[in-house]
This record gives sequence, structure tokens and C-alpha cells, in this order.
Amino acid sequence: MADVDLDRLAVSYAHRPPTPASLRRAADAGERLRPRSRILDVGGGLGNHASVWRDGGHHPIVLDPSGGMLRTVYARGLAAVRGRAQDMPFRNGTFDLVWFHLSIHYGDWRRAVDEADRVVATPGRVEIWTLGPDHHEQSLLTRWFPTVGAIDRDRFPKPEAVAERLGARFPEVATDHFVEVVTRSASSWIAAVEAGFVSTLQLLSDEERRSGIEAARRRYADPDEEVHYEMRYTRITADRLPD
Repeated sequence: MADVDLDRLAVSYAHRPPTPASLRRAADAGERLRPRSRILDVGGGLGNHASVWRDGGHHPIVLDPSGGMLRTVYARGLAAVRGRAQDMPFRNGTFDLVWFHLSIHYGDWRRAVDEADRVVATPGRVEIWTLGPDHHEQSLLTRWFPTVGAIDRDRFPKPEAVAERLGARFPEVATDHFVEVVTRSASSWIAAVEAGFVSTLQLLSDEERRSGIEAARRRYADPDEEVHYEMRYTRITADRLPD
């Protein structure tokens, strides 16, 4: 499978502003931590969650391989390091929270989990937000681009496999499910699709992208019509307890 162009994805994120629910997820994670905790946002993109934690008095660092992403992070005055989840350039036990939000599927997820285990402190938490088969089967994008579901089922690790690997390393692992309903205008959603605001769109054929966009334009002839879709998240948490 072709690689995703992360710098191109960074540009398309202009069409993917963080939802209030996404920011709330980050805020909730920060509120569970001790004051001035160290947080690693793995694949943290433009730094939206890191901004939440900084404003809450914590010390976040964004780890991302994309220079395009990190230029925005630096412009926001946030700390960041260029690198990948599979080879984190940090010492053992550095972070109170290691956070993945829709990033565990980039590269070898097993190595990413092992690295998270290495760099998380004691006590500390690894928290992974991902998408499983329950999401892929009903994804709005799959309605217009039929191969999206199959591609994402291959790209995203099965949540139970992630939980199992964490369970071999952490004494407490939990899995929860959350549904977020996203609402936006038809015009903004189609513009986002055309820009490639989801990385899987880069992996489609030109013909499938073209025909899917044309079909969506026909369906949403009124640019102000509201488009509703569900994001069905799986959250996996792994806690390392005090000695």
C-alpha cells in the first residue's frame, strides 16, 4: 500500500478543525493527571490537544514525523520533536501520559505500543483513541468511496489486539466505546473530501475519488444542507501503578 503524504495531509487539516468533543477528550485526560504532568502526544499533528494541555498547566510535547505539521505546532509556541512512534527519541519513563489520538495505525502499531510502554513513567498511563470495525462498517466515506472500509480495516489494528499487547505489559487495561455525531454543511464536507482531510482518501484511485465526489455533489445539491455522520471511537487505556 502506498504511503500517506503527511505534509499534504497537514495542508488538508484546514478542512478538519478539532471538534468540541475532541478537545473535551483531551481536557478530560489532562484533568485526571497531577499538576504540571509531562504528556507525549504521539502523532499529534497540528498540536490541538497539546494546546489544551498547555492551557491546563501541563507540559506537552508533540511527536510527529511531518515537518508540515510541526511548523504549525512551533508557530503555536508548543514543544515538539520530529520523529515516529516506532522509535521515540526519549528516555525511559519520561512521560506521565502517552497519548495516541487516531495515530496508532500509522506504521507498525506493535512497535509503537512497545515504545509507549518504554517511555511512560510509573505511575503513568497510555491512552489510545482509535477506530475499529464497528466504525469502518458504517463510515460515511465508505458510502461514497466503497474501498475506504476495506482499506481502513487493513490499516487500523483491531482494538482487542492492541488491548492484548498492552495487557502483557500493564496491570490495568480497559476498553471503552464512544460515539460522536459530527454535523457540518454539505459544502464544507465536500470541500474537506476534495482536500483529502482523511488520510485514507490519498490511498484511493483517482477514478474512485472523482466518481465519489461527483455522486456526493449530486446527493447534496443544497450546499447548506446539514451532513451528519458518526465517529465510533474505541478508547484503550493502560495504567502503570506506583511501585
